[in-house]
Amino acid sequence: MNKALRQEIRQLKHRKERTKQRKVMVEGEKCIRELCRSSWAVERIYYTNDWDDAPLWDLNDEMRSLPRMLVGTKDMALMSALKTPPGLLAIAPWPLELGRLPSDDGMSLFLDDVTDPGNVGTLIRVADWFGLSGVIMSPRCADALGPKAIQSAMGSTFHVSLAMESFSKIPYSHKSNVVGLDMGGQNLFGPGLPDAPSLLVIGSESHGLSPDIKEACHSIASIPGAGRAESLNASVAGAIATSAFLQQRLS
Repeated sequence: MNKALRQEIRQLKHRKERTKQRKVMVEGEKCIRELCRSSWAVERIYYTNDWDDAPLWDLNDEMRSLPRMLVGTKDMALMSALKTPPGLLAIAPWPLELGRLPSDDGMSLFLDDVTDPGNVGTLIRVADWFGLSGVIMSPRCADALGPKAIQSAMGSTFHVSLAMESFSKIPYSHKSNVVGLDMGGQNLFGPGLPDAPSLLVIGSESHGLSPDIKEACHSIASIPGAGRAESLNASVAGAIATSAFLQQRLS
């Protein structure tokens, strides 16, 4: 494999280089399958001998026609961002719509400085599962296109509208009913729960909601607990709240 090409791919582990090249690295069969099922284009798939006769290539006609390159295990290990390289790696250019705000005719998530990439990826998966309009991330969030976030999203990255924007710059049409998720708010399962929000705000793992964003929320909701845990993981809390609000809308 050409050393310069290998180095170019290897650099995609870093956020700055992903932004510069406007490309993303995707690893593993599940994530690559979802990438190929999405509207994203695939530049090329790199694979080791273990994947030479895999059923993956027979997924559909488009999959069979994608550019691919057989590489050695050493090259794959040098390119991979994972501790145990799966031996299957795809490069995909960013689509033009990446970064545009999601539609304002449904519920979206706003991630307020969620710095753990695993939580960011899982919340993207939550948005995909519940069919939300999209996910908007504050500028200090972990990169949704980083390796850990993509692995946590399990392919949902390529099916969900993703944007990065400061809360203050989000148009009013997305903020007609903003509900923050934080300790001390209204019981999510109690009477008088606010209507399903246009924007559900999930705060950082360690600091909760930013004071200015909390003040801008129309209401604050809280998940009651009965055990000894100090708090819930941000992505778990986001999934519970999303389910509760959507159930309320259906009923």
